[in-house]
Formats: sequence, structure tokens, C-alpha cells
Amino acid sequence: MITKKILLLLSCLIISIYQHVNSQTVDTTSFKIFPRLSFYTFEKEGEFLLHLPAGMVKSNLSVTISAGENIISSWKGNPSGRILRIPFTLDLPASGYRIKAAISAHSGSGLTYTATTDLLILTYKSNEVKTDRLTGGIIVNRRSFFPFGFYCYSPVSPTLPEEEIVKGFNMISPYQSILPETLKDRKAYMDRCAELGMKVHYNLLSLSGGGGVDSKIGALSDEEKKKRLTDEIRTFMNHPALLAWYISDEPNGYKIPPEKLEAIYRMVKETDPWHPISMVFMAPFLSAKKYASALDIVMADPYPVPDYPIVMTGTVTDQLRSEFKGIKPVWMVLQAFGGGEWWSREPTIQEIRSMTWQSIINGATGIQYFVRQGLNFFPKSVAAWNECGRIAMEIAEITPWLLSDEETLAVESSPKNIIVTSRVHQGQLMVMAVNKINEPTAAYIKIRGIGSGRARVIFENRSLAFSGGQINDYLAAYGSQVYLIDLHPSAEVKGVKPENMIRDPGFEDISSPGVPSACYARPGGDRGATYFLDSREHHEGNHSVRLFTPVNNKSITLRLFPMAVKAGSTYAISVWAKSDPEQRFSSVTNQDSMRHSLNYPDKQYVEIELGAFGKARFVPDQEWRRYMTFITIPSDTLKSVRTNLLLRMPGQGVAWFDDLKVYEEKP
Repeated sequence: MITKKILLLLSCLIISIYQHVNSQTVDTTSFKIFPRLSFYTFEKEGEFLLHLPAGMVKSNLSVTISAGENIISSWKGNPSGRILRIPFTLDLPASGYRIKAAISAHSGSGLTYTATTDLLILTYKSNEVKTDRLTGGIIVNRRSFFPFGFYCYSPVSPTLPEEEIVKGFNMISPYQSILPETLKDRKAYMDRCAELGMKVHYNLLSLSGGGGVDSKIGALSDEEKKKRLTDEIRTFMNHPALLAWYISDEPNGYKIPPEKLEAIYRMVKETDPWHPISMVFMAPFLSAKKYASALDIVMADPYPVPDYPIVMTGTVTDQLRSEFKGIKPVWMVLQAFGGGEWWSREPTIQEIRSMTWQSIINGATGIQYFVRQGLNFFPKSVAAWNECGRIAMEIAEITPWLLSDEETLAVESSPKNIIVTSRVHQGQLMVMAVNKINEPTAAYIKIRGIGSGRARVIFENRSLAFSGGQINDYLAAYGSQVYLIDLHPSAEVKGVKPENMIRDPGFEDISSPGVPSACYARPGGDRGATYFLDSREHHEGNHSVRLFTPVNNKSITLRLFPMAVKAGSTYAISVWAKSDPEQRFSSVTNQDSMRHSLNYPDKQYVEIELGAFGKARFVPDQEWRRYMTFITIPSDTLKSVRTNLLLRMPGQGVAWFDDLKVYEEKP
């Protein structure tokens, strides 16, 4: 007979067993984890991004991350947002790893959580392209890169890349049929783009996912398509111009099953894991979620003009960015055509500006206009296309902010037709605003966490005062503004220094965004040679000037603002410079190999010249270094003469220059 005492003991035992089992309950769905970069190669440190459920944002968490049996990282504390950044040291050999995160919340619930992901470590390639899940950006040539370009048609005009690179565009995506007889044409435009430093969003539609222009190549079996696709990827996967593989255009509209594109995705990745894969989606744009396993970059192509409000572009960007935040970059395909089919006119200059900036403020990290056919076919309006180039220069200037991973300050705007966002980069706050309506509007922008000061309106070469953390300004109809605020202004360091005779020696004057101010430019024989300011690379300040020489001995020359020198005096000349040897390219290609940076036979010479009085030559490398020379003005010349410092780079390739100095040597 069971006594009450025994029943009580049994009840306690059952409760104890239940509590023990319950304490071991594992939740595998609440948390998601991803490596920050799509793959790692040269990096010494990496990060995992742990996506938290809303209810856990303020919880006290413990996280342990393992690769197989090895713990590679751990973290404890209270998160500050929905995405938790967990660093780890990259000391694993190149391979693929299954990663497991074990998470416990010190809340007394007894639940534990797990999340898994794949970590890919590859051998380094100079033309590799990584996606950054945290910022939504991509990393090209070891630098952050904001792709800003356009579709075009085939055959690609031989002059198209040079016509557009000088306007600030850095990417093209030609529609093309992958045919054996046109391989030489594809190699030609790829080589020219590599010479110029322009990247190619490579179109594989005719063999991969279909859709788009020129995607039909006749009756081919699946096996023939697979072989031709693999051959095409192997032909160009090591080419320095390659940015990404574009495998499907509007698959939701063509009702292409996600499973089919997932198989193509895996096949491309097996051949070339060093480059991302993209797809473009039409309405309903959120159907992109179904194809998430078949792409690395999500793209959408709302074309609202003239029948729909242009806010459609911003809305679509915001929806996709919210869905894929911390997982996939979002690029926008914007309308630069009209007058036929379903679109009775092109967007105006103002509409193009607003659509582009709405996309960027809502989180797009790439822009690809549809479509460009020069000189005045698509778009017909030369002025509208010039506006696209103007925006390209603006985006290049603020790329370090757009792709920054630093915590920013919250901003809000009034009225609601003005939308705003902010970014912080190295102690400077950037606030971006755009007007969504076709009326000039007073804008009131409130910034949390700051008081009074001055903001530079960087694309209008003016500044304005603000107080109480509020900027008051006016935005044109469909207009945009970008404001720059130094969060930690420092007093100028004063001391006894030789007087520098160079105007704007650090290339910090951005009165005209993207180009150096205090100089003339002289052609050197290649229309695609460029001289842009670069805010991603600098020895001091926020900028350097970047020279790109496509072909040996065909460099542009920068002739800096004149200065007066004295007969018999000696002048010290110095410049800080660096190059990127991996971006050098030989245009000699053949069927069997592609010769590029690593076997380029000539040195990348740079010349600096003081008028007709003397010249020095040097070869920069991948580190910032100071190069210096001395030039004496002959005593038998005029007592005082105005002359110029000239900077050119006869050697093919890219290099950056900063902190130029010319000063008289005192006895």
C-alpha cells in the first residue's frame, strides 16, 4: 500500500525530473547567426553577427561560438541592439566550417538557445569581392566600394567605359548573349574596364536564370548550358574587372522556381566562391525572400515614372533593407528611360535625384540605372544623365560614411515629406536628407545628442549654424542635401613650420565634389585617364587625389596652382604617396591565360616636376610613404618667376597622393 509519504516523494521526483528536462530545452529558431563577411582571406580578425529576437535585446546573455570541437569566441553582457557583433581571431586554415552558437539568457527561464551558420575561409585573390553583412557594402581591392553604374547593351561601344568613368561611374553591366563567337568582344570590354579601374557586374542571364535583354541564345540542352556557363565563369573569374555574377532578371515575374536558381547558385559558387551572385526582382518585391538561398545581393527595379509616385523607390528599398538587414546587401535598379512600352516619358532631372537619394537614405548600398546608351539614346536627356553622374560623384565622396560600421546619432525630420538618415565616420557626423515631393520645402532636422555649432553643406560649398541640435534649411523640389558636422572639433596645432607654397596641399577643397580644385588638368593621350578625390584613402585630412593611368605613358598631368620662386633659391618638394600593385593590368590577353597585375613588366613611375627647373621620379608601393626632392632655381633666370608644380604618373596603374609641400630651403 502506497502511503502519503511515498506519494509525496514520488511527486517531488516527477517535478524534479520535469524541471531538469525543461532546463535542457533548446530553442533553435529564436536566434540567427552569420559571419560578418561572406568569406575571409587576408583578415586577421573577424566578426559574427548574432541576430536577436526583440524580447532579448535587453537580456543578460552568454554566448559561446564553436567550430567543431573548438571554441573560437565567447561573449557575455547586455546587447545594445538587434544585431550583436561578436569578434573572433582568424587562425583557422582555408576551408569551410560549420559554426554553432550556444546562447543562454540569465533570466531564470531555464531555456538555452542555439544557432548555426557556415564560415568560409578562402585563399586570397587580388580580384576577390566580399559582401559585408553589417554595413551592406562590398569590399573590392581591400577597400570599401559603393557600386554606382548602369546597364548597357551589347556589343559594348569601345568608347563607353572611358566616357562614363570620367563622370564618376564605377560599374557597368552589359546585357549580352554568351556566345562562343562573341567571346573576343566580351574580353575587349572587360580588359578596357580593367585598364580604367571600372568594375563589371557580369551578366550570365542567357545561360543561368533567364529574363532581361538578349537572354535567349537558341535551343541548348541543360547540359550544354551548364558547360557553357562553367566555361564562361572560368574564363573571367580571375579577371580584375569582375565585380559580381548576375544570374537572373525578375525570376518572380517569369515564375522561375527558387529551387532551379538555387542549383545554379551552387554551381557558380563551386566554380568561383570569390565573387557574389545577384538577382533583380520586380513587384511584388518582397517575393525576393523566396530566393534568398540563391543570391548574395538583392536587387529591385521599381520604375514608377510617370504613373506612380516616385516614393515607390524609397518604399521598396526600405522594405527590402528591413527584410535583409544584416544578411544581404540591397542594390536598387533605378529608372533612366521612358517614352515607350508602358512608360510615356523619362524621369526628370529632379525625379532622378529624389529617387536615387530616397534609395540611399533607405539603405541601398548600390545603384544601377536602367539603361545607358550613349550619347543621347538612353536616357534621351543628356542633362538627366549628367545628373546621374553628378550623384555618382556625391556618393563617391561620402562612401566612408555610407559604409561605416560606427554607431551613429538618431535624426528625425519635419515635415514628413523630408526623410533623413545619419552616419558617423572618424568623429564626423553626416546627415543626409531628401525631399519626396515636387515642392520646395523648409526642412527642420533634429539630431539627438549634440548642441550648437556649424554644419557644412558639402555639395553646395556653404555652411550654416545650428542650435539645440536642430538644422533649419530649405530643400528644393525633389532636392537633397548632405550636412557634415565635426563632433570633436580640435584647435589648430600651431608651431614654427616652413611656409608651404602649395594651394590646397591635402586636396581638402571640395567646392566641386570629386575633383581637385587648385590645379589644371592636362591630357596625356588616353581619354579614360582619371584624377578623382578619394575619401577612402588619405595620409592626413579626409582626402587624397587618386590618379588612374590606363596605359603606359598616357597619364594626365595635374598642374598645380602657380607659385613664385626666386633665382638662386633651393626648394624642397615632398609628397606622400601609395599605390596598389594588384590593380595593375596588362591589356594583352589570349585564349589560354589572362596576364594582369602580377606579371606586369614595367614599373609604375610617378613624376613630380617644378616647371622647367627640375624633375624627380619615384615608384610608390602599397604603403603611404613620403617622397622628397630638392630643386635649385638657376641664378641667371629672372629674379622672381611664377611656376607650377606638375604631378603625373606615366606608369600604368592607380596611386594616391596627399600632403604636397613646396617650401624654400633657408641657409
